[in-house]
Amino acid sequence: MTTEDPAQPPADAAGADASDERIPDPAPKHSPLWVVLSRWLLALEAWLRSKGGPGLRYSLRGFWALVAFAGIVLLVGPVINKPLTLDDITESASNVTDTWIARQFTADYRVSRTDDGRMDVQVEERITAQFPDAASDAGDGAGGERGIQRTLASQYQGHALTPDAIEATLDGTTLDVGRSETPTQVRLTLEGDDTLQGTHEFVLRYNLHDLAFSSIDPDTGRPVDQLKWDVFGPSWPQGLSGLDVSVTIPRDVDEQLIRQPRSSLTWLMVAGGVWLDPEPQAATGSADDVTYRFISDENVPPHAHAGFVMSFEPGAFTMPPQTPLYWVQVYGPIAPLAFLALTFLLAFAARAVAWGDARGRPWFVAQHEPPPGISPHLAAQVLRRPRAAQLAAALSAAQRRGLDSDERTSRFAEAARVARGTGTIGDLPLALLRSAVASERRTQLTMGLRRIPRGFVRDLFIAAPLALTVVQWGLLRQLSYQATLSVVWWPVAFVVASSVLALLVLTIALSARPLTRRGALVKQHLRGVGVYSERMQLTARGPVGDRLLPYAVLFGPPRPVGKRVAALIAGSIGETARARESRGDFSSASSLSAGARTAIRGLSLLLVASSIVAVAVLPNPYPGPVAYRSYSGDVTGTLFMKVQSFDAVAELTRADDGGARLAVAETVTVSFGDEGARVPQFAQQWRSSIDGYDLGLEVSSVTVDGEPAKFSVTPDADTLLLATELSQVLTGTHDIRIEYALTSPVVPAEDSSGIAVDRMAWGALLTGWANDANWGDDPAPSPLRLELRVPDELAAEQTAGGWNTAGSESSGTSGLPGAPGEAVIPFGEFEATPGTKVPSVEESSDAEGIQTHVLELKRNGESGYPSELTDDDAGATLDFPAGTFDRPNTEQVRTPEQQTSAAVTLAVFVLGGLGSVLGLAVAFAGARRSPGMFRRGIPRDLARWLMPSVVLSGAILFVWLSAQMPGDEPTFLPLALITLASVVLGVTGLVLTRASRNR
Repeated sequence: MTTEDPAQPPADAAGADASDERIPDPAPKHSPLWVVLSRWLLALEAWLRSKGGPGLRYSLRGFWALVAFAGIVLLVGPVINKPLTLDDITESASNVTDTWIARQFTADYRVSRTDDGRMDVQVEERITAQFPDAASDAGDGAGGERGIQRTLASQYQGHALTPDAIEATLDGTTLDVGRSETPTQVRLTLEGDDTLQGTHEFVLRYNLHDLAFSSIDPDTGRPVDQLKWDVFGPSWPQGLSGLDVSVTIPRDVDEQLIRQPRSSLTWLMVAGGVWLDPEPQAATGSADDVTYRFISDENVPPHAHAGFVMSFEPGAFTMPPQTPLYWVQVYGPIAPLAFLALTFLLAFAARAVAWGDARGRPWFVAQHEPPPGISPHLAAQVLRRPRAAQLAAALSAAQRRGLDSDERTSRFAEAARVARGTGTIGDLPLALLRSAVASERRTQLTMGLRRIPRGFVRDLFIAAPLALTVVQWGLLRQLSYQATLSVVWWPVAFVVASSVLALLVLTIALSARPLTRRGALVKQHLRGVGVYSERMQLTARGPVGDRLLPYAVLFGPPRPVGKRVAALIAGSIGETARARESRGDFSSASSLSAGARTAIRGLSLLLVASSIVAVAVLPNPYPGPVAYRSYSGDVTGTLFMKVQSFDAVAELTRADDGGARLAVAETVTVSFGDEGARVPQFAQQWRSSIDGYDLGLEVSSVTVDGEPAKFSVTPDADTLLLATELSQVLTGTHDIRIEYALTSPVVPAEDSSGIAVDRMAWGALLTGWANDANWGDDPAPSPLRLELRVPDELAAEQTAGGWNTAGSESSGTSGLPGAPGEAVIPFGEFEATPGTKVPSVEESSDAEGIQTHVLELKRNGESGYPSELTDDDAGATLDFPAGTFDRPNTEQVRTPEQQTSAAVTLAVFVLGGLGSVLGLAVAFAGARRSPGMFRRGIPRDLARWLMPSVVLSGAILFVWLSAQMPGDEPTFLPLALITLASVVLGVTGLVLTRASRNR
């Protein structure tokens, strides 16, 4: 037993192998960034220490405490500028007569453009206020006002409006206007000397600046300069009986409007508005100005909004620079997160360099004696080897002197058990926890082996993350009630990121325990022991009683070391001890078994999670009835549009390269209403692919009343959606002409006899058009005409053709599987149902070398259009012998729905088959009461983890896939059978392998 003072650093010479040479121990090399950041931190620490001691530290801590307190106030305190709730608004409506109401609110806005191109607005408001009589005050204490208050916005869309030139009168008498300000609002108080009763007129005049702002026009998607203003301002808690608003702009500014201005008056979800026309010049009194005006004589409850929108060409006004408050609102939500990220970077640099371990000698030598006073458990702390610490302690306990033979054997058996678990994934959390709570962690500090780097910088890394995280949460809570201006607005991501960064910085700061000079020398001595142990192969050859063995296991990968030590102990303590030890709880958990069991459980959880994610994220390949956007009102501006007539003329020709081409011209007469708040638009949709074959749909032109119109085309599943982008407000009836072409209209198919054909399928109107209010409601479009022209040379080769239909027994159809409809009504064979008052008609003709087929659809009163012609795409289908066209469309692209269907179907088959096999095997083993099914190990995990997860995953996917699957889908029955088999066999296997059956 050594008598050396354990508090003294051991000498390398003691216990060194004289034959060993010195082993270099160079200083760690850090990246230049870490070095620079660490120098900054050290310089900051030195500067702060030179400016003050504990008093300064406590002051800085107090500062961060105040920051945290501010964050707590933001997080749990009142919401700043909290929007009114529904209850607030309705309650104020019930108390509308308690103070005063506006009998008339008249506002006159005069817009001008300054020499530098910016917008100035002169505003005059005339408010006729009705105050309660004194007699009405006696009962409830209402009334007693000497005036009114008006709240104006001082910040808008990032611009400073700077209200100035403010003046007011009360019944013609000039008032001194009281003024109070917040960062975004100005509150004006207009009061007289006496309490007011009855009717009084207030006149308020003021100027605003830079009301216009750059925006994107929602109707055209193009940049505009916009003036969008609420005449009541941020707050209007009064009732209203009459409203009169006029806006006057210079004529040259009016010429830069892209459309008519629009007014609006809203309260809660009740809204109304009109497109504004210029007032007559006689009413304005100036040829240089244009005035727009809107009036309302309706009674409106408090907290209403009345405003107007004017959209100008981009560049009509010069925009001012954004205000500082705007930038705070834009980047403020991410500022704490950015500071936390910087703090994390600095903390990492401090941990690597500034708080790095002290240097020992520039070399060390192999050692055949452990360092005096350093136990194996303490050595694990010094070396930071938590995963082998328990094994080192177990070996040290087994080597303790004074143990009898049985006790020693038992302890070595325990050490062998620990060795088998060392380095496994399952042991990692426990190893880290044991290391964190070990008493040796504090012993390092008391012995002077490690130190805590206390100081200003460490205080920063502890206080700043806590305070900034609370501020981040508080800011997100406050801003979630306001209009989003942040450049990035991901509240959940902000909360998670700030919390994670704060936790990482705190972990770095609180766990920093760099080695002292003494600790560095001890670590070098231990590394020398590791070199000696490696040379002597102690973990493989032993002996198990060697006092260096507990230290040797701290070096090298813990898993292989644990295996070698377990084998070493097994070969040393004898068969009897091994047999006794093998009866322990962990005897069946071999290294391979433990890894395999972990993999089985992880795979089981992953399978179930993946199936849940798949059904939540993937689109169902059988979405059911399709609601096309052009018929559902989803396209902006199409809600108040009604089709008056429709005429589509398609002509099939042979292109110069020998392929087919279908050119179509549609003429649509449309009636636009002015009820909507958006510019009226027209939308049309056509099929762009059939069964994955691209039809080459190209739109060449759109005209409105003969004038070219801007439009956009958007792919939507297997269709192409066209929407106009009209900037002017059109009302009444207008003619729209659309020209498009199918450059690859022919696709390969098979006729009803299974013979390959070239098929041309054209749908002028998609399924569901007749049920759309814009198309099918009264008055029905008249005429609604489809015309198909085919040259005689192509018509002569045609083998079949007709109008698309859903295919009913009474319609006299010919089967053409693969077309938009499942069948067609041959040309010339359509007959209206007997007794139809307004029958649809068709005719065919042949003139000038072209065969023409015409179908005119008519609505038969409440019966609607003939179902056999409207239950599918309204159009025609032609079949030609295969090879008729030199450039057939043979490139079939699988749609996302088809790919999803194929992948999920395969997954259900695989999971169902695997579940059935596993269920059958488990049920068979359970019926035979196989021991492996009832004790820990791979077989039991397969039965209780993998098999149920496979069955459950397959069932989840099957239920989701089949929920909207058509009844005639051929894959339904085999999918159902294999899923049912896997469920039945899986449940049977679980029942037969339950633990109670083994008792």
